[in-house]
Formats: sequence, structure tokens, C-alpha cells
Amino acid sequence: MSFFKFLERLKAPDTSLILYSLLNRIPIIVYGNEAEDVNNFIIDISDLIHFRKELVFYTDFVSDIEYTSLIANENIDYNSQRTHIRCPTTVALKALNQFENFNSWLIGIEIPEQKERIQKFINSVKKKINHFLSISFFSNSVSIDFIGLNWKLLDLTFEKDVLQKISQDTEKSITKMKRVLFEKVKAENIDEDLLQMLLDFDVEKEELKRNIFKKEIQNFYSGSKRAFFILSRLNLLNNIEINTKIGSKTLMETIDYDYAHIERIISFICKEWGEDFSSLIENGKKVNALDSMQSLWG
Repeated sequence: MSFFKFLERLKAPDTSLILYSLLNRIPIIVYGNEAEDVNNFIIDISDLIHFRKELVFYTDFVSDIEYTSLIANENIDYNSQRTHIRCPTTVALKALNQFENFNSWLIGIEIPEQKERIQKFINSVKKKINHFLSISFFSNSVSIDFIGLNWKLLDLTFEKDVLQKISQDTEKSITKMKRVLFEKVKAENIDEDLLQMLLDFDVEKEELKRNIFKKEIQNFYSGSKRAFFILSRLNLLNNIEINTKIGSKTLMETIDYDYAHIERIISFICKEWGEDFSSLIENGKKVNALDSMQSLWG
């Protein structure tokens, strides 16, 4: 099942949690009774965060030493592309037994649809990973749960706005295409079935959603990176005792991006590049402890 088809079966807060977790590098564990469906789904959501480099466990690396070597540049070069890890169902248990840090991992698990087995599995994972997003989908049920954290404490405004914009912009595009086609054929005596076929954009709708999604996420990422460049230089000045701050309005105007609140951008910077710049914002709020403590998600 594709990501956007999956979203149609969920409530709004659940869909926002997926996007929030992807952006903030929170481990996501997807489980179901069909390995192929689970693996296809984690491939799909991995593709959504296209500004990161995907590494696949047991294909790109098999040991902690290899993994550490592959991501070494992240700690010394802020311009290097960040990574996220996709872990197929065939090697998921190996990964859970072998590694300690699962920051930005997408893990697939094949498991029977049995409450006792599922709960036992979740409890075992909680011993290894303090906080993670759990996604289950079986033939008759779909559910999302934030394990180890009350998701109501999170500000999901940006994620909700993005998903709503995707839906609205997609419908606008579909409506325009239908209108153009209808104008071309309305004077013709066309069979009703043919007309319905011409105006059916269900297949195209998912591609439109995906393209709009990537555009919005790219804009957010690019705006956040511009903010990171500015704030890192201000931080350098503060480190040499030239104390300076910047107003949130000035920063947002400078980076030419105002779709997300400054707090969301600061939170993303903290997760993506490991820097908490909230103290550099005049009258700014410090990054929520849940966002700034990188180790919580390991």
C-alpha cells in the first residue's frame, strides 16, 4: 500500500505524526502480517524525505563499525547529506539485537495479527528504543501509536498545514484539468462512459500529491538550511564574545520562508544538524526538551 493510500485510512493527527517523525528523525517501526506490503511501505515513506541519503541495513552496511564510518561526515561537515536507514523485514531482528542507536531508522517487521504477539514485540522494542512511532497495518485494521511519549504534547501545526495544503492543491489541479477537458468535449456527443473515463484522474491524483508533498518539504528544508547558515554564524560571533541575537521576523524575512513557525524550524535544525540555536532568537522559546535531547530517540 502506498503512503498516500495509507493516509486515506487514517485520522488527521495520525498522518501528521508520520510527517513529524520523519522530519525529526524519530525511529519508525512498521509491522504487519505481509512482509512484501511492509517493505514496500517503508520504501515509500523513505522516498518522501528525499533530501536525505538512504542507507539500507545489510546492503550498504552490516556492522556498527561500517555504519559509524558511513555517517562520520555528519559530525564534521554540516554540508554533507544527512542519512536515514531503511531496515527490511528480513533483517529487522538482527538490527534490533545488534545496534543501540536507531535515530532516523525505518524498520519493517513481519508479525502475525495477534494481540499477544504484537504487545510482546512492542514491549521488547521499548527496552531498546525509548521513543518511536509504531505503525501497524493489517487487512482489517490500521493504527498508529507514539510509544513512550504523549503525542498531544507535540506541536503538529506545521505538519497539519502541509498535509491540508497537499489535499487542497491536489483537488484544485484535478478540478482545473477536468474543467479543461470538459470544455473541449461538452459540445460533442460523447458516450457517458467515455466521458467518465476522460475525467477520471484517480491514478494521477497520487502522483500529484507526491509531487506537491516533495515541493513543500523541499521548501521547508531549504528555508531551514538557510536559517541554519545564518544562525551558525551568529553562534560563532557569540563564541568569540560578540553577543548578538536576531529577531524571528527578521530571520524569516531573510530566509524568505514563512510557512512554518520559527520554533518548528529551530526544532528541525536541532534534529537535522544537532545544534540548538533557540538562544539566538530574540524573545525566542527554547527548543522543547523532547526535541533537543537527541539521545531520547536513539
